Amino acid sequence: MTTLDEERIAALLRSAQVPEPRVDVGRAVRDGRRRRQRRRVGGATAVTVLVGLGVVSVVELGRPPTPPAAVTPILAASPTAAASTAAAPPVTCEASWLPQPIGGSVAVANRVDPTGRYIVGDIGTGNEDGRVVLWTDGRAGVLPASARHAAAVNARGVVVGTDGGGRGWVYRNGKLRFLATPPGYQAVLVHAVNSRGDIAGTASGAGESHQAVLWSAERPQEFRLIGRQGSGAIAISDDGTVVGSMDQLPYRWTPEGTGAALAVPDGYPRASVDSAYGEWAIGMVPGDRKGNAVQMLPVRWNLSTGAVTLLPFPSASGIAGTGDLLVDDGAPLVVAPDGTSRRLPGRPEVHSTDAGTYTANGISGDALTVVGAAYENEAYRPLVWRCRR
Repeated sequence: MTTLDEERIAALLRSAQVPEPRVDVGRAVRDGRRRRQRRRVGGATAVTVLVGLGVVSVVELGRPPTPPAAVTPILAASPTAAASTAAAPPVTCEASWLPQPIGGSVAVANRVDPTGRYIVGDIGTGNEDGRVVLWTDGRAGVLPASARHAAAVNARGVVVGTDGGGRGWVYRNGKLRFLATPPGYQAVLVHAVNSRGDIAGTASGAGESHQAVLWSAERPQEFRLIGRQGSGAIAISDDGTVVGSMDQLPYRWTPEGTGAALAVPDGYPRASVDSAYGEWAIGMVPGDRKGNAVQMLPVRWNLSTGAVTLLPFPSASGIAGTGDLLVDDGAPLVVAPDGTSRRLPGRPEVHSTDAGTYTANGISGDALTVVGAAYENEAYRPLVWRCRR
């Protein structure tokens, strides 16, 4: 993690008291990962610390999201793009509930695999008692209790995450195994898994030392460090390309380990990557300072061309392989690279958009499946949106 990550949450830290380093590492990544959005899931303000990396996040709890401001298109579509959009078949989406195999007032779907078949989330009370749930073709199963805070799931149903003690884990073929922590480091933070089962994350040590690391789902006790001290891995593509950060800059490493910095928008000193899939990545840059807070601005990279674009949204919570953005600010929106968008419908019984009661956390590779939750009666209920052309 970098100074940039700390700036992104500086406004939330002014009144927070930092707990001892024994605080849940996995919660830090769940509440601040991959999109760093504030998720409202309970009844009090919770403070979490990422041990070894010096990252603290505050999650505001107890009230549903607020409706978004009017959305401006990412870019003006050219006549060619407009004609192409007009000729494209319409996309229709429907919402449906995900079953809850155990009780809990906070039940949220967090991630979906690229195909849309597998979904992972948490069910609990919002007080560090959440259990990881894996939905397969709509059927729910609960992972072992020692599997906490799932970070990702791939197209084979392999789930990865980080437990409360800073141990990475992988759930594969019905078995849970823990990932090796590299010597010289005290904890790991797992972020992603690709279709081959390659797992990407960050190892943290004394002070603020940290380094990107890779594991295999088949050989979780083996690892390979990437880059050098100061690096971190956020995503890994199917060909083994790793995307993350190094020395406060967004970074990409080839499957052979050769690294290069990604472009930063003109006028901005640095940027961080939150998530990536295929040829696309999203992250943040520091904007204007307002009092003691720094306004964070979302950006998107086209990894094939190297182009970086500032986005006109308060945040982006996911990116599909098509380049479609998932914008979550209370009324989820999917925005295509040409600027066209579709608003996701409301809860199944109503079939209408009810702004301010939904959270969308993950999007599939083809942008046709979105997962999240609906807030109603002071509880969160897991939800999936299925779209078709």
